[in-house]
Amino acid sequence: MDYKITKKPNKIKQKRRRIALAILIFFITFIIYLIVHPRDYQKQYERDEYQILEIYDKALKAYTYQIQKEDQTYVFLTNEKYSPQKERIKSIETLEEENTHCIIPTLENQKIYPQCFMNGTQVDYHLVPEKMKEHFDEALLTTVNAQTNTYERIDIKNIDDVTYYVWNYKGFYKINKKETKTIPLFEEDVYDISNVIKANDYIIIPDYHADFYLNKLYLLNTKDDKLTTWEFKDTLYHDGYNLGVHKNAVYYVDKKNNIEWEINPKKKKMTKIGTNKKDGKIWNNGKWENIQMNELVNETHQFSDERKYTYQISQGLYVTYQNSENKKLISTKEIKEIVYTIEDKVYYLAGDTLYAYSEQQGEVPVLSYFEWNFNYHNMIFIKED
Repeated sequence: MDYKITKKPNKIKQKRRRIALAILIFFITFIIYLIVHPRDYQKQYERDEYQILEIYDKALKAYTYQIQKEDQTYVFLTNEKYSPQKERIKSIETLEEENTHCIIPTLENQKIYPQCFMNGTQVDYHLVPEKMKEHFDEALLTTVNAQTNTYERIDIKNIDDVTYYVWNYKGFYKINKKETKTIPLFEEDVYDISNVIKANDYIIIPDYHADFYLNKLYLLNTKDDKLTTWEFKDTLYHDGYNLGVHKNAVYYVDKKNNIEWEINPKKKKMTKIGTNKKDGKIWNNGKWENIQMNELVNETHQFSDERKYTYQISQGLYVTYQNSENKKLISTKEIKEIVYTIEDKVYYLAGDTLYAYSEQQGEVPVLSYFEWNFNYHNMIFIKED
């Protein structure tokens, strides 16, 4: 009689294979993660006789490029999705006309906006002479709408997808693409509204008819334009100033009482952050720092954040990109005040006109109001829709 011998599976070998397979899968997954996961880097390379420094900033989710040839360094920023492939600029086209030099980098089959130097200064491509613009694609040189509507002596020219709240001394004019209306508040004119501030969905207005101190704030909810009154037991003095906004709260320095307040309009809650016996706090580039109350009271401070774009008024308007100190001229007008910024878009006042600038459209007039010739500081509040 024949007997069939069946070998029992070697459980130890099977277990080792499973462990080896698991290690292999983990290793492959880890390698893929290292390749595709965003991480900071700097890469230097050359294209078409230009030296390029390519920088990716993981925190800001943006690329900064510095392109140099001889004594000219072109700097620009792109908000692209991270790619593990470096050396992203494939070619650079050069354009020259008298004192104006422009380059058009190509980024993986996508052309970047022209980057230009004029008389030794990097300038926005909308500012170069018409002769140079003849070399650009027509799609880059968009024309703005010349039509103008009027509401309560405000000329409405080229409004975009935001809502404007314009102070009219007794309340606000609300202006957007869908509607224009008046939101009344005070019976008598109020000309100085330096301490009015917008915190997310709320515009917070002190009781300006109170002489020296106030126990009341007005809250305008920009979601539904409802105006409510918030009365409280504590006392705030008018001589203070706003440090800034963080999340849903405004931080206010009461100089008279040496107090830093956290004011949350949504919760209608006020909290003492700093006093004579306790340091105040200031938000500085992404973190809280302690600061002595005497310093907050005797000097004016402001919250700060790391930004992709920093705008500066200096005989015109300049933009500086993160990871670079080079400045680019974006407006030659006499700028009175920067009103609001949204990433690469900035709103500012020149004369009696509010302008908006973006790299795509250049400088565009939005609203004109004769009163801004005289009173313009903190008179316009912008809500992103």
